[in-house]
Amino acid sequence: MAFDDSTGWGIRQKVGLFLGPALLLLFVVTPAPESLGSAGWLTAGLALLMATWWISESVPIPATALLPLALFPIAGVGTIGEAASPYAEPVIFLFMGGFLIALAMQRWQLHRRIALRIIARVGTGPSAIVGGFMIAAAILSMWVSNTATALMMLPVALSVIDLADASADGIVKSNFAIALVLGIAYGCNIGGMATIVGTPPNALLVGFIASEYGHTISFVNWMAVGLPLVVVGLPIAFIVLTRITCPLRIRTLPGAAETVAGELRGLGPISTEEKRVGAVFVLTALAWITRPLLLPLIPSLSDAGIAMIGGLALFVIPSNLRTGTFLMDWRTARRLPWGTLILFGGGLSLAGAFTRTGLSQWIGESMGGMSGLPVLLVLLVVIAVVVFLTELTSNTATTATFLPVIAAMALGIGENPLLLAIPAVLGASCAFMLPVATPPNAIVYGSGRVTVPQMARAGVILNVLFIGVITVLAYTLVIWVFGVESGVIPDWVV
Repeated sequence: MAFDDSTGWGIRQKVGLFLGPALLLLFVVTPAPESLGSAGWLTAGLALLMATWWISESVPIPATALLPLALFPIAGVGTIGEAASPYAEPVIFLFMGGFLIALAMQRWQLHRRIALRIIARVGTGPSAIVGGFMIAAAILSMWVSNTATALMMLPVALSVIDLADASADGIVKSNFAIALVLGIAYGCNIGGMATIVGTPPNALLVGFIASEYGHTISFVNWMAVGLPLVVVGLPIAFIVLTRITCPLRIRTLPGAAETVAGELRGLGPISTEEKRVGAVFVLTALAWITRPLLLPLIPSLSDAGIAMIGGLALFVIPSNLRTGTFLMDWRTARRLPWGTLILFGGGLSLAGAFTRTGLSQWIGESMGGMSGLPVLLVLLVVIAVVVFLTELTSNTATTATFLPVIAAMALGIGENPLLLAIPAVLGASCAFMLPVATPPNAIVYGSGRVTVPQMARAGVILNVLFIGVITVLAYTLVIWVFGVESGVIPDWVV
């Protein structure tokens, strides 16, 4: 995930620039409630400032994430050490290691070969092609950034669309083009839900739970929830695109197989570098999956440690020892999404202030009146709010803003924070309606093959369906995998 400063300067940015400080000033000049100290009250004001700037993007999102370092010590919310330490949480290095492996795959074109191989095997019918692109996008997005996956797959898709333009009538070729480009975007968004490193909100939740409660969510546990969601969600998106919003009425697309085969021929035989990067990727993924079996031998082994071992190994495994070329160099590593890593730190620092100043407890106690409401209703409302809010804001910024509030809300109604937090974070990846919602949406919109109304029509259907799917998931897999008991706050929270 990368952040772009070129989003324009409109009314939203202008209003947000002044509204954020005004909200903070309101908290500075008004007395704190008796049940909440001044530090907690100022934390609420600082949170509103950060949330406003994150939502409006008046200030670059990573720059806003640095505000805790500047303002927390001045406001008496925490020392510089307390504000800064979350920027080095293990989850940040988990994501850094994953990014390094993804960059190596991109450097040597391994990700492109994987995608083309998948597409080549699914067939040449329009529906099969759309499904193949969606599967390839989802699989790659579990490990590689959604943005890079969309950028890599779109040119191949446009080549296939050109074949449809030459061999089909207007409505048929238009529907095929819309379904294919949206399939890439939706495949990226859905696939990222499967793993901790698949999309920043997942990792942010893992870091939040670890830093605030000392509880670890393992790579395997997350996949036990995320992967089934992808397995269910991807066919739903496929059906919505190819049967409801963009029905495909032609059976074959002449020349599609030749186009994909030509792209594969252009890559040439698989290179030594691709094989070595692939080996590092497979070994890292296996280590994440088998870590529980390795803990008796290496008690301190962590998912973040595994990621960094894999990432650093790329710097010492040679591509060509004679020329001193290695699988990864610093020129490539400079493309790491540093803004995303800073945003992680800012979100975790804000969450730490919520707990440290008693603001989380105060919010939880204030939510006590909701304890009489059905948990299912609360869950539906939380998921729906996050799903539709993420259409207008960065999903990572949305997660960073709402995680402390959602966790406090769960405790306030006497529930395990994971019961609300995991579905909310998954909902943050359901950005299906608008180009501004997520980079893959913006990338495929930029192709000129889909309009905003067409994207919104498919997206609103998927948003509603995914709210239901995630709710069912919360009441089944989340409860089973994480041992959540209804109406019971776990010991690790205390």
